[in-house]
Amino acid sequence: MMGGSCGLDLGVLLGAAVLAVLVSPPEVLGVEEPPEHFLFQNKGECHFSASSANGTLQRIRYLDRYFWGRQELFYFDSDRGRVVAVAELGEPEFEAWNKDKDVLRTEMANVEVFCRHNYAIHAPFAHARRVQPKVKITPTEDDSSSHNTLLICTVAGFFPPKIEIKWFRNGKEETRVWTTDVTRNGDWTFQIQVMLEAQPERGDVYACQVDHTSFEGRVTVQWEPQSDSTKSKMWTGIVGIVLGLVFVATGLTLYLKNKKGRSIPQPATLIS
Repeated sequence: MMGGSCGLDLGVLLGAAVLAVLVSPPEVLGVEEPPEHFLFQNKGECHFSASSANGTLQRIRYLDRYFWGRQELFYFDSDRGRVVAVAELGEPEFEAWNKDKDVLRTEMANVEVFCRHNYAIHAPFAHARRVQPKVKITPTEDDSSSHNTLLICTVAGFFPPKIEIKWFRNGKEETRVWTTDVTRNGDWTFQIQVMLEAQPERGDVYACQVDHTSFEGRVTVQWEPQSDSTKSKMWTGIVGIVLGLVFVATGLTLYLKNKKGRSIPQPATLIS
């Protein structure tokens, strides 16, 4: 009886010790305290492979991805038919999923129920939408002493994002060009810049050629260097026009002022 009593007391003490460990604050245990706010999320992704010619759907890949904070833990991949672990923290979960045939069948069903269903809704808009790009050439002088000019061909506001841009000088393609990445504008359109460093000479013709599905054919925008005499004549013409407008405005103002100040003659009065 005493032994049993002692055994009971020892069990109570052990239970109290375990409870103390469970409720001890993190700083006592030497571990990091969990954040007050945390994020656990999952994201379903449908990856479509379709013919570029007529938009016929050829293949669907479904991914069901799970994240803790900013770290991906595991994901279901329809191509593999199973769950794949990304981080060590997700291994227990992905092992349990892979053993559950019902879970795997449910995930595989999303290829048809979720992906193919939404493709039928959105594909006509995605494949039929065409927005023509606006093409502009902007010259920027790098160094006046070396006569180098950076020609920037800006192609903006186009959809779909696939596009081909080439630079030509006097009909010959220039291959030493720099291209930015195709960037999104936030309105379902894209933009890109293709730059060419050149040393323009009198008579040269530079052209930026754009090939995009929204055009019936290739579109070309040309740029020609202006000589110093041409620039001088242009500025002389602009100054002449401005001065002419000033003189006309001044003359019109004086005319209206003088006309307003004149007295209007009164008809003569006949006295009988």
